[in-house]
Amino acid sequence: MNKLYTAITQIKYKEQWLFYFLLNLLFIWKYMSRTPYNPMMGMAAFLLLCTVSIKAYHLFFKGKERLSKYTIVVLFISACILIALLLYLIDPLTVRVDRWSATSYFLDGLFRGEYPYGIHTHVCETNYPSPSPLWFYLNIPFWLMGDVGFQLFFFLFFLILTVYWFTESYTQTLLYLILLLISPVYWWEVLVRSDGFSNDILIFVIILFFHKKHYSFEQHWLATSIICGMMAVTRLWAPIAPAIYLTQSFFKIPHRRKVMVLLTILLVMFFFFAPYIFWDTDNWIFFSRNPYMSETSTGNGWILLVMIAIALFLAFRYKNFIQYCRYTSNFLVLFFTVSLVYNHVAYNMDISFFDDADFDISYISLMLPYCLFLISQYQTDNVRK
Repeated sequence: MNKLYTAITQIKYKEQWLFYFLLNLLFIWKYMSRTPYNPMMGMAAFLLLCTVSIKAYHLFFKGKERLSKYTIVVLFISACILIALLLYLIDPLTVRVDRWSATSYFLDGLFRGEYPYGIHTHVCETNYPSPSPLWFYLNIPFWLMGDVGFQLFFFLFFLILTVYWFTESYTQTLLYLILLLISPVYWWEVLVRSDGFSNDILIFVIILFFHKKHYSFEQHWLATSIICGMMAVTRLWAPIAPAIYLTQSFFKIPHRRKVMVLLTILLVMFFFFAPYIFWDTDNWIFFSRNPYMSETSTGNGWILLVMIAIALFLAFRYKNFIQYCRYTSNFLVLFFTVSLVYNHVAYNMDISFFDDADFDISYISLMLPYCLFLISQYQTDNVRK
């Protein structure tokens, strides 16, 4: 027991490991409960897989850059084969998650000349596209290839490439990839052709770029502002992590530049939304059906104000990139957990969490890129400020 206690106390960022395990165990419990399989067996299998994978990493790969490099290639190719197989075998119309159809049907309607935010998804006639315009445009190449699920290949490659570029460590990149690929959360995203985590990857990759290239509102303020505006027109939650990262920089610049930054961000957002705002100037359909209606239909204003205050506190508190990732991961877990619990209590109290279709725990998985970065950073001893 003493050895176990000592081992636990030596683990850095224990809460990140806790988030990682709890989130994956929740996914297994929620979704395996709907199958003939025993979720307890699934949870035990996941914990065993984690133990074996981490032990194997420390035994065979830690500190071995060349071997890690080739292993990354093998794992990526294997993951792509499995993703391709799942995309081929699973009929997307049988999936009761409509993120793929929100994107696919939006683009179908857009290129037919129909108002795309008025087109419902395959799940029901009251579900409409909720991402903002730029995210749909980024998915056009995959839509033209016949399946928006193909974005899964691109964003997995994009993530691996950027993590290595940022860390300059094949061993850290390998551990990051291992922890991602043994995560049921990630494979749920694949099974339902979800693009939410891919959007999260995009935001994380941009923040890695900002930090390594020293982009902020103090340096390269115009480019930073334009990119921030573009991130804001992917999804409503997308600005959370960049806002925490850039708040200190924003308050250090002169007031005149603050105004210029805000105007630039708003102009970029307006540029992408303008075609839909002025789509129908007789009925102004945008104001009766737009992405923010879907994403703000539930919630509580007081909770939002408290969360903004917490986010600002954390934004001013972090001193280096490691702390930033930790605070961002913690905040995303707190924000989405509180929001989901509130919505369940307020609107669906008569059913259990696991039967509540609106209790979408995949939102909590938005912390994964930051959580995995922290875990892989300290497991490889590749400390980076």
